[in-house]
Amino acid sequence: MTVRELGPDLALNRGGDGNLPSGPPLWRRAASARTRDLAWTTLSPPLLAAVPGAAPARWPAGTLAAWQRWLETADPAALPATIDELADGHPLSADDSSHDPASRSLRLGRHAERLLHFALRHMQGLSLLAANVPVRRAGRQGIRTLGELDFVWRELASGEVVHWEMAAKFYLMAGTQPLPRLQDFVGPNLVDRLGDKLGHVVHRQLPLGRTSEAQALLGHAIDRSEVYLLGWLFYRDGQVPAGLDALGIAPDHLNGWWSSLDGWMARAASRPVSRWCRLPRSGWLSGAFVPEAGTEEVEALHALLAQRFADPRHDHGWRREAPVMLCELEPAGPQAPGWWRECSRGFVVPPGWEARALARAAEEPRPGPRAAPDDAA
Repeated sequence: MTVRELGPDLALNRGGDGNLPSGPPLWRRAASARTRDLAWTTLSPPLLAAVPGAAPARWPAGTLAAWQRWLETADPAALPATIDELADGHPLSADDSSHDPASRSLRLGRHAERLLHFALRHMQGLSLLAANVPVRRAGRQGIRTLGELDFVWRELASGEVVHWEMAAKFYLMAGTQPLPRLQDFVGPNLVDRLGDKLGHVVHRQLPLGRTSEAQALLGHAIDRSEVYLLGWLFYRDGQVPAGLDALGIAPDHLNGWWSSLDGWMARAASRPVSRWCRLPRSGWLSGAFVPEAGTEEVEALHALLAQRFADPRHDHGWRREAPVMLCELEPAGPQAPGWWRECSRGFVVPPGWEARALARAAEEPRPGPRAAPDDAA
């Protein structure tokens, strides 16, 4: 299988729109975690340039450029709280409190939805009509919930009504086929697969907008239904295979690496000037920005991970079996002395994970939708 090695910072220097300024993107360079997360949710590149059986999300012309200009100077205090702030009891903003009860959810996917909801309420060129709308159908056995419409908005220039289904996902490529498949991309906890997720969105979620029940709720028909899929894809030791364009994967998608513990140590040894840190799930969206005190020595981090993967407690299987996200850091520059900024990220996987991932990738799709609660969406 033909592969190509990406440099450690290549993916992190891609913007999400050809009309946006060049250079490090806002979701990487902003000092505020609130700004970085909101910028990542709206300005980072999508995972897919083409969606089998559907269409990728399309913004109105000029909307993202105007939004970035606003976000560049926005007061972070007026932006949605981060997951860590919500976990610490930070109050919801007025925009959050008008959202559904999941506003306080600490799940990464719900956080991304909360951020996109905020953006759609404030962007130029569109008007948000509805968010998180449950669609129900009455039958002989009572009322049944068919699903939920994530976002419905109107493009002001054309008047078109657009339905978006949104997800923020993180997949590691585990396949060894000559040509990659969507099923080869598995979630770190092996519950979710990219192919299954797309099948669920395309065949179960997008058609909800065309039902008579949805149209009755909204008061009008939907002109376009699209997939708003963001996230990161991770490749064995950073080796990105050829043929991804045939799967619809965007050429500028955000990507990282996954390695065994020894493989990561070899990577760290080849980058002696870098620093490292563990990246908690709450920080998986945007680029990390870490004070020097928050970085970790390579040897100590290696010992900690080795101990974790060998945890003998019978009730700590999740610690032994779950990959750990690490972040490689470089100096943030003279404007932020003593701070370190992300330059690559990846998963260190425990012994046996790769074999389990290959087995999961080889499984046939199960009949019916299979949502994945553990991998962020």
